[in-house]
Amino acid sequence: MTHTIFRRPLRAASTAALLFALHPSTDSIAQDIGVTAITAPVGGCALTANESVTIVLYNYGPTLTAGSSFNVWYSINAGAPVPEMLTLASNLLTNSRLAYTFTTQANLSTPGSYTFDATATLVGDINPTNNATTGYAVTNWATSVGGTLTTPPVGSAGTLTLTGYTGQVVQWEQTDDIGARWFVLSNTSATQTYASLRAPARFRARVRNGLCGEAVSNVVMATP
Repeated sequence: MTHTIFRRPLRAASTAALLFALHPSTDSIAQDIGVTAITAPVGGCALTANESVTIVLYNYGPTLTAGSSFNVWYSINAGAPVPEMLTLASNLLTNSRLAYTFTTQANLSTPGSYTFDATATLVGDINPTNNATTGYAVTNWATSVGGTLTTPPVGSAGTLTLTGYTGQVVQWEQTDDIGARWFVLSNTSATQTYASLRAPARFRARVRNGLCGEAVSNVVMATP
């Protein structure tokens, strides 16, 4: 006996569903963007009230086309957020990075330590856990100040004391020839003793604060 097999054609709706499954629309893929780093400002000496803040964004999701907008913000020391709307000037491809510098600058003019947090929020973002970068530390070092040495009393022995300085004492120096040659005294404290002087000697101290350049105190002369 011969059997006849009848094949029923796929309906149009089913064909469309199959094509969609094989080639999903980009629009159907959930968005995912985040801040991976803060690259500016960096710690330094005598930072200002107008320091640029730069973040690096990473697009984990599909390509974001030019003209797309989303929110970014940063905060300092867990303070009020500084929000801005970022509008893409060109496509941000999937698995690519974008550096963005905020229009609003940071006031770091007061010496001290600052902690930055930054985040990005995009409508449809499916993974908010990677939106932010936190704990970026920046230190503003005050300019080094060499301080003051008071004139020592006459005598072959004595102690010099440094006051009014900013930073750490790097070393003391001594000269016996009016400054033509300075000899290093390995001492990082704020006091320097001398003894058994046979001729007048001059002393000074070098001070450095963090990343700032060295500063030198005044020069005093000890006379035996």
